[in-house]
Amino acid sequence: MKKLLVVMLSLFLLIFAACSSEEASNNEASTNNNGDANSEPVGPPKDMAFGSATVGGFWYTLSGAMGEKMKEVFPDSSVTVVEGGSVANLIGLSQGTFALGFSNGQTVPEALNGIGPFEEKIENVSTVATLYPNILHLAVRADSDIYSLEDLKGKKVSPGIKGYSGELAFIDALDAVGMSYDDLGGIEYIGTADAADLLRDGHIDAISNMLSAPVSTFQELDTTVGIRLIPLGDEVVSKLHEKNAGYLEYTIKGGTYPNVKDDIKTVAGYTVLLVNDDLMDEESVYKLTKMMVEEAETWRTLSTIMNDFDAEYSVVNNVGNLHPGAERYYKEIGALQ
Repeated sequence: MKKLLVVMLSLFLLIFAACSSEEASNNEASTNNNGDANSEPVGPPKDMAFGSATVGGFWYTLSGAMGEKMKEVFPDSSVTVVEGGSVANLIGLSQGTFALGFSNGQTVPEALNGIGPFEEKIENVSTVATLYPNILHLAVRADSDIYSLEDLKGKKVSPGIKGYSGELAFIDALDAVGMSYDDLGGIEYIGTADAADLLRDGHIDAISNMLSAPVSTFQELDTTVGIRLIPLGDEVVSKLHEKNAGYLEYTIKGGTYPNVKDDIKTVAGYTVLLVNDDLMDEESVYKLTKMMVEEAETWRTLSTIMNDFDAEYSVVNNVGNLHPGAERYYKEIGALQ
């Protein structure tokens, strides 16, 4: 009888230990998947919010196409494209609202250093890929009497959405010629597609924004009423670069828009794909980077602005700190030493 009790007690202890071990393992897995501060996240979030931009710009088009491809790479996750902007996306990434998002090259250094529109340094965001130049467009109707930044005095302008990098670039350009919003006739904070409607109908005089070239909204506008692009002078370009090294001289080639025959000198900042380090682990970012590079031809079908993009292009023009997952992929294929 005594031996039987000992055997039964031993069996009870073994079962209790096994259950405790299984519970601990489950708790650990649950904690890891929730991204606890003391552990690494395992796999991508179930719901991935993608910080993009307003309808009408290439960011929105590209993020939508990427979202479809990401369904194949991350079948257990859903991707939701959110209308954001360069500054808003970086803030959303830093706060964990977005798992991934786009930003402009001149905005990323400001975020990392906590300057400009950023009150504090953003330290939990890393770069996946640098994609293409995002170009400062200043567009007017072909029949407009505006030929320079100075000619905007007294005119109504849409600089994009308030606080976005496009607006900040426009403010910097005005400042380079000694002007401000006080010199204008009015400001309309709206997205690219809505701004094009207002310009077409004569309700505003100009659109200024950081956009790919060609942007489909401007192509359509050019075929209906015709547009002109306002060039930036050498001094303005130099002042912008001195203010922020992310502003790089860029020329929009004549013929990019049919009615714009001449080359247009302006500035550009590269579009960057970033992730939140706390939400996207190394393996997930490795897969995301691989997808971006291997699907390069898909992105090129969306716009010629992506024609130069590949792994080497991304590495050479890198903006910000590469995520370890991206770095691993680029080294694996020989794009990064």
